[in-house]
Amino acid sequence: MLQKVHQVEKAMETILTVISSAVTISLTLMIVVDVTGRYFFNSPLPATWEIGEICMPYIVFFPFAYALTRGNHVQVGLVKNMFSPKVQHIFGIITDGISLVVCIVITYWAWIRFWESYQLQEEMLAAVEILWWWGKIAMPIGIGLFTISFLFQFLYKIKKM
Repeated sequence: MLQKVHQVEKAMETILTVISSAVTISLTLMIVVDVTGRYFFNSPLPATWEIGEICMPYIVFFPFAYALTRGNHVQVGLVKNMFSPKVQHIFGIITDGISLVVCIVITYWAWIRFWESYQLQEEMLAAVEILWWWGKIAMPIGIGLFTISFLFQFLYKIKKM
């Protein structure tokens, strides 16, 4: 059962990373069109800045879990590397446990902020109608998957003990 959940988590990780990449490319193209339209035709795209703000959480939070499972998150090894591999492994369990708890709290907080925005149908002040929750949903999804990845990493390290 746990293996099946882990496979789903890996698939979601890949999907969210692909979405993040697609949003990055789309946002880049939108900015190029906006700047080109502004400087050459005196006709910029409406609400480019605001749409960019909505896109940023997808670019930032969606690939977190992917980076974690690939070992690409920033680590400070200055002190850790002075210890034996067994002690380093224990440090890894402790830091993953703390990170897991912090991620659970952030996921909960992000969900509450998204849900409030969704219920209010909170709108951005822009040339076109843009709802804030379109961007706010990305944080609980991205950090939620990040939390699940930390859980699997934490359990794997404990099992390996």
